[in-house]
Amino acid sequence: LAEAIVAQGRPGCPTRQPGIGAMACPIKARTPRRSKLLRATFLVALVAAASLAIARLSRHFAYVAPSAAELVPKSPEMMARVEQVKDKLGDRLISPQDAADMVNEGAMLIDVRTPKQIVEMTDSMSPDKAIVDALDDWVKDGKPTTAIKYAYEFGRKIVVSCTAGPKSTLAWEFLQEHGIEAFVIDGGFKAWSAANLPTKTHKFQQGQLK
Repeated sequence: LAEAIVAQGRPGCPTRQPGIGAMACPIKARTPRRSKLLRATFLVALVAAASLAIARLSRHFAYVAPSAAELVPKSPEMMARVEQVKDKLGDRLISPQDAADMVNEGAMLIDVRTPKQIVEMTDSMSPDKAIVDALDDWVKDGKPTTAIKYAYEFGRKIVVSCTAGPKSTLAWEFLQEHGIEAFVIDGGFKAWSAANLPTKTHKFQQGQLK
């Protein structure tokens, strides 16, 4: 009788009757509903992981480095591409004064124009403390220069500038594609100069102006 009472207290167990040998209570099988729930959860996780992987691959393959025409200042090709990129800048587009403050705190400031463009467009002048490292060379080599990569990896902020903003916007896009978050000076050198921030005049070798 005691065995029967114990068995009756366990859901799903057959009742043992007095005088009848002990009956084994079967282990409760996983219910179809629970199995379906587990399968659904697994499928959701699998789809999410696949979607993330596809998004990353799509982003990688969707990016195409600027063409020669897109690297020409003020060209229709450059301006058309800048229109597609500029809305992505968000808080990465900063004022000249904010850029100057960053540089004073140790940020790397890069003029992404060629020496020839600097001479022809701003009378050989760049923002003070800027190094000349042309986007054209990054595109040619398929990656930013090692100095930029190391500076970023060691925690320095990267700020890019050009004449008025378009080329540095494309430089920002290029750096982002290579895992480097940078800041763009709104208005470029012209805005920097208009804000009465310090500038410097370059003396390029003739061979650099080709």
